Amino acid sequence: MVEFSSLWAGVSLLADWQVILMMVLGLLFGIITGAIPGFSTPLAISVMLPVTFSMEPLAAIVFLTCIYAGGNFGSSISAILINIPGSPQAIVTGLDGYPMTRQGRGNEALGFAVASSAVGNLIGAIFLILIMPLLVKFALSFGPPELFLVGVIGLTVIASLHKSFLKAAIAGGFGVLLGTIGMTSAGSTRGTLGFYELLDGIPLIPALIGLIGFSELFLMLQRTYVAGSAASNVSQGRQDLSQLLRGFKQTFRHPFTLIRASTIGVLIGGLPGAGGTVASVVSYNEGRRYSKNGANFGNGEPEGVINAEAANNASEGGALALMLSLGIPGGLATAVLIGGFMLQGLIPGPRLFLDNPALLYGVMSAQVFASFMLLFFGLLVSFYAAKIIQVPTVVLIPLIALFSIIGTYAVKLLMFDVYIMLVFALVGIVLRKFDYPLIAVILGLILGPILDGQLMRTYQGAGELSLSIFLNRPMSLLLLGILAISLLPLVVRLVRGYLKQKEAVNG
Repeated sequence: MVEFSSLWAGVSLLADWQVILMMVLGLLFGIITGAIPGFSTPLAISVMLPVTFSMEPLAAIVFLTCIYAGGNFGSSISAILINIPGSPQAIVTGLDGYPMTRQGRGNEALGFAVASSAVGNLIGAIFLILIMPLLVKFALSFGPPELFLVGVIGLTVIASLHKSFLKAAIAGGFGVLLGTIGMTSAGSTRGTLGFYELLDGIPLIPALIGLIGFSELFLMLQRTYVAGSAASNVSQGRQDLSQLLRGFKQTFRHPFTLIRASTIGVLIGGLPGAGGTVASVVSYNEGRRYSKNGANFGNGEPEGVINAEAANNASEGGALALMLSLGIPGGLATAVLIGGFMLQGLIPGPRLFLDNPALLYGVMSAQVFASFMLLFFGLLVSFYAAKIIQVPTVVLIPLIALFSIIGTYAVKLLMFDVYIMLVFALVGIVLRKFDYPLIAVILGLILGPILDGQLMRTYQGAGELSLSIFLNRPMSLLLLGILAISLLPLVVRLVRGYLKQKEAVNG
């Protein structure tokens, strides 16, 4: 459990103006870059790795982890204001955040996002300090069969995110098929059409920007402003701060939602490869199930923003616990953070606790302080970022298009990624026209490689594929039970629909 002497020593190390300055700079850099479509959190951390080489170990690591914390929130800003998530974990935030912007409540949505992100980050940091050994033990009980089932559970959520089960299933299956493109673990290639750039799979950031963001520009062409008219936007501008603070305050009227979403985020964040995207999707689904306003989710419901943001920010605590204790990255951002540790001569894993307990507790305690800093800096950046909705679309559309292309190109400096983005923009327009859920395609694209890889490992480990593989493992049985429970509302809905249709035919 917690070594209080080491914890106090770690907190004492933070009483240094240079460390505090690095926390502030890292948080601001993470928020600002996170809000730029295409400039993902892993990219932001990667860009700053060379800068940390000459720093003291604690200042360097705290700087990078604060970029991580800031980026998790910053990606929600563009998702809420212009429906272009800064990174994949903010996709779900945009489901209710952007409709709130369309209703003239963009600042309020940002207020909900700031408070939820800070609380989620704080709860994740507390979990990180207090129950990391238990969380690591829980994560270690997950083998390939369990991780495969986690992916399946994530996919079943798709069915509940859209009014048409068939359309959601088709879109999700399409996303999974796209996610399997590339080189397999056996060395064969699938669906690359001869393009070597697709050997690692379809690049997620270009696909995300094209499918959700760039296709949105065609809808913006039909409007003069993102939300409302010129007169209402001027009036709205005078109320920006009060709206922002209203959303901020109202977040704390949902304490159980915050705790539930954050707990889901921590637990899923502690699973290798799951990450904030899966955490936010599962949390959103559970939030809609238990909320009194569940029917309004997807139409501008504040609780939807709370569930998504609290979960994806809390997942950082679980991912850091896994990385610090076992040296296993929970996602791409923590994989880059491992490089930051190694630059300082530190190897994440069990020995890190024995050799540098004060440093480790200092890094973890910094996340608690970063959560409180996020309250202030998140509101500050959001206040000025929200001005974007007062810009006419005739100006906004070319700027967003330009930054989307630049952001897409900047990830790998490849024009091929820009072409991928444009292709997915066309796909997004078609899917929108026929009312297929874009979130299902993106989620399938993310979970496709996880399902493919873990199913292959399950087969290689057991020598066969049968249901007994999952029935003979206690954790797999637990996940199968969760899967059955998650499918129950869908089955009830389908049965009711069938009975109504039968009554209509007989009547």
